[in-house]
Amino acid sequence: MTGNEKDTIAEVMAKRVLTLNPQNRTIDALDLMVKNDIGTVPIVDQGKLVGIITERDIVKEITKSFDYLEKKLSETGTRSVVTVTSSTPLWEAFALLVRNKIRRLPVVENGKLVGIVTERDLFKWVVKVAYEPNVPEDLKELIAQK
Repeated sequence: MTGNEKDTIAEVMAKRVLTLNPQNRTIDALDLMVKNDIGTVPIVDQGKLVGIITERDIVKEITKSFDYLEKKLSETGTRSVVTVTSSTPLWEAFALLVRNKIRRLPVVENGKLVGIVTERDLFKWVVKVAYEPNVPEDLKELIAQK
C-alpha cells in the first residue's frame, strides 16, 4: 500500500463491531469494553446507528453518580454521532477526528453500521505509508494486529 489522497476508510476500518441496543444499561457497555479491550460501543437499533458511548463518556459521568451505570444507553449514549462512509478519504477522517476531538468514527452505509475506524487504525496506516516498502520487522507485527 502506498499512501495517497485517494486512500479510503475501507482500507483500514474494522468490519467486526461489537454493539449494544438502546435498552442495554451503561454497565453492560462498560463490561463489553473491558472484556474485549475496546474503547467504544456503538448503540444500534435494528441495524441502524442511533448513538455511541465511549470509555471517556463513562469516566466523566461516573464521578458524578454511580447510578449512571444503571441507566439505559438510550439515556446515556451520545446521539449526535460523527460518522463516515467506507469511501471517505483517510485525510478527511483525520480532519474529522481532530476537529471534533474524538477518537473513533463509525462507518455507516445506507443508515446501517458496517464498521468502525479508530485513531489507532489511522496511525497504523500512517506507519505503513511512512516506511513502505521497508517497514521494520517489529513494526510489521504491530501494524498487522487488528
